[in-house]
Amino acid sequence: MASYKPARGWRLDRIPGKRVTQTGDLGRGVTLPLWVVRDGEHQGDGQLRLSPVEAEQLHAELCYALGDAWTPGDAPPCRLGKGATAATRRP
Repeated sequence: MASYKPARGWRLDRIPGKRVTQTGDLGRGVTLPLWVVRDGEHQGDGQLRLSPVEAEQLHAELCYALGDAWTPGDAPPCRLGKGATAATRRP
């Protein structure tokens, strides 16, 4: 997000450099670290917690929204199209 130029007002963005993590025990969901920004100035941090079902729904929506935007060779296995084998697709 180095080229990010915030607009005036409140924004909720991912925290650069912080990864999505699993919530507690395996299979309990994920946590997405976020920060609150007002007029380009950091106001505080927060987290978006998603259940496994919510995380999979978001994953599917992001894949759909990205369409074919990934360049060949850069796409993770879960983004491979109809030519992917069952072994290369995400479980």
